[in-house]
Amino acid sequence: MRQRCLLSVITTRRRVASVLAGVVALASGVSACSSGSSAGGANGRTLTISVSGDPLNLDTANCVPLVFCSVAYDSLIHISPSTGELQPGLATSWAWVDKEHRTFRLTLRQGAKFGDGTPLDGQAAAASLNSYLQAPGPFASLSYPLEKAEAAGSDKVDVQFAEPVSTHYALYLLAGQSGVGYVVGPKSAADRKLLLADTDGIGPYELDPTRTIKSVEYVYVPNRQYHNQDAIKYEKIVLKPVMNPQTRLNSIRSGEVDWALNIAPTDVSAVKQSGASIARGPLGSFASMALIKRANGPLADERVRQALAYATPRHDIATAIFGTDAVPTSSVVADGAEGYNAGDVNQYAYNPEKARQLLAEAGQANGLKIQVLDPSFFDPGSAVGQALKAAYAKVGVTLDLVPSDASPGVVAQQMGNYDAVIMTNGANGLSEVVFTMFRPKGLANPLGVPLDLQLTTLMHEAATAADPQQQEAKMRAVTARLDELVYTVPIASIPTLQAVSSKVANVSEKFWTIEMNPFSPVAAEAWRPAK
Repeated sequence: MRQRCLLSVITTRRRVASVLAGVVALASGVSACSSGSSAGGANGRTLTISVSGDPLNLDTANCVPLVFCSVAYDSLIHISPSTGELQPGLATSWAWVDKEHRTFRLTLRQGAKFGDGTPLDGQAAAASLNSYLQAPGPFASLSYPLEKAEAAGSDKVDVQFAEPVSTHYALYLLAGQSGVGYVVGPKSAADRKLLLADTDGIGPYELDPTRTIKSVEYVYVPNRQYHNQDAIKYEKIVLKPVMNPQTRLNSIRSGEVDWALNIAPTDVSAVKQSGASIARGPLGSFASMALIKRANGPLADERVRQALAYATPRHDIATAIFGTDAVPTSSVVADGAEGYNAGDVNQYAYNPEKARQLLAEAGQANGLKIQVLDPSFFDPGSAVGQALKAAYAKVGVTLDLVPSDASPGVVAQQMGNYDAVIMTNGANGLSEVVFTMFRPKGLANPLGVPLDLQLTTLMHEAATAADPQQQEAKMRAVTARLDELVYTVPIASIPTLQAVSSKVANVSEKFWTIEMNPFSPVAAEAWRPAK
């Protein structure tokens, strides 16, 4: 089972970092007692990373890009980076307490301790989860429908959901991809300000504040309390926020760093020529045009929404803008994610004639005008917006593009003022799409338009199915209905490209997490210096 990526305000946590970095300064940010730089990638026992963003702070509820926290926190559930399988992490087993799939009981790993020596138990796990749900910042709400947690004995915790969810999604939510699955210590759960400039988790490494310089480099050292010392392969981890993609490219080519995040498709050959390799994350991001004003007006008509889907030349747009690695699709669920329905990939193959027919049936034969917010953060240079504008003009639809250089947070506040929004968000699985994007007041539904009744019925049936194979089949049926509704016009799934030095061993060619995770709790998966 493969799925990834919780959204940020309206994008992946990874991409939010590139906007927040350098814009939001921490009054109580990471301090430094040293101004010198650390050893670079040339030191085989140091893993040096060029990261495409600087974290707002180190609170697990705001930690973007995720690597700033994944290095120091194991999650309750572990996602195998190479297969996407959901496996034991700090929780070693799990089961539903009720048939409605609303109370999920986790049994916790024995012998796991926080950095200060405090043991992990049911109360500590519950305190961490509840604290996260109340944390300030934009990400806590993305854990819906996770509602609260309670200790169920010394080694167990009950996680409660506001509505039924599939076993897969319950596990995925607790796997750290949104931060909620990272368990923080009891002191930090009680006072999250302690996390602004330090780490407090159960992971292979921990921050060294004395050698960390905010916005310059973050230094992590081995956590001697960690229960699996065999998974610690490096003496030091150095994370360097580098916003400029050309600088990241140069740093991996020169050997200054061992791993450079988010390489442009046009730079792949340059990376390979330098002797470094490229790893691909198939569930990288997803380009679409979210249809916001669906309560009334033209976009309330399913035929109009489907007409826009048919009028979208997604193959041409994907190749021209996102490169040959991009996967054009008519479905909101990408290949490899929960609920993927292969039959929907070409459901809206480019067909302007069909688009004009549907528009006529909907009473829009004389054309219509749609006002579209086109944020530069998601659509640099308005490339997607301009391509859609040209394509839709051929079927009588006028796109009134409104460019915006606003941050994601401001864009989120503005979305409800427009008919549609150009977006590039995470390539999500079905549950994630419904719960974070399209539910009333979700990220792509700021006006609170109710979900389709048939869709919600199918979701409930799928979530509560006892047999895993039956559940997956029902999930595909939900995806089919969601694709019929066209709440957003899908364009393409775009893989994430990462560059890794030849000095690093045990790197998978593909990864199924938000970012590659070199710091796996499974020793056989953890990156290590090449011999």
